[in-house]
Amino acid sequence: MHLQRRVARFALIGLLTLALSACGGGASINMHGQTIHMHADRISIRDRGGDTAEIKANGDLRIAGKPVLLTPAQRVLTTRYFTQAQIAMFYGKQTGLAGAHMAGSIVGSLFSALFHDDSRIINDTAHAQTVNLDRHVDRLCAEIGAIRATQDQLVARLPAFAPYAAIDQRSVKSCFVNAHASNS
Repeated sequence: MHLQRRVARFALIGLLTLALSACGGGASINMHGQTIHMHADRISIRDRGGDTAEIKANGDLRIAGKPVLLTPAQRVLTTRYFTQAQIAMFYGKQTGLAGAHMAGSIVGSLFSALFHDDSRIINDTAHAQTVNLDRHVDRLCAEIGAIRATQDQLVARLPAFAPYAAIDQRSVKSCFVNAHASNS
């Protein structure tokens, strides 16, 4: 892969990581005008109209500020959604760390390449770091796909949750496609 493609890939991963940025102990995913905010104790999903659904760690659900009575099967799904969002937040942080490590490694290899007058050092370093970063991005995209599957099951069992179904198949597919677009 050419150095320019690696730099473009690094920029793309940086943008993906910013989309799932971990600040103040929380993170958010923006999908087509909807936002999923993840915190240690709750997940908030804002629909396009500005209303919010909130899922607590124990599976409690509030829609537009009102508690929703859940069946045991629905509570299993809300609890799973919360857990999967926490895992996605963890993978987002890991992806960010891997991206930062990649940047540091590439900058270090730049100095080494200048010192040794060998640009292959940069290419070799970027390739090795890209493989590591790919693993992190793939885990993050897979977890977003898992959240989508749970979200769809929840919508099927609780239609009132439909306006908060922020992750569609196109979003999951584009996560993987965009993450690997620079490989070709």
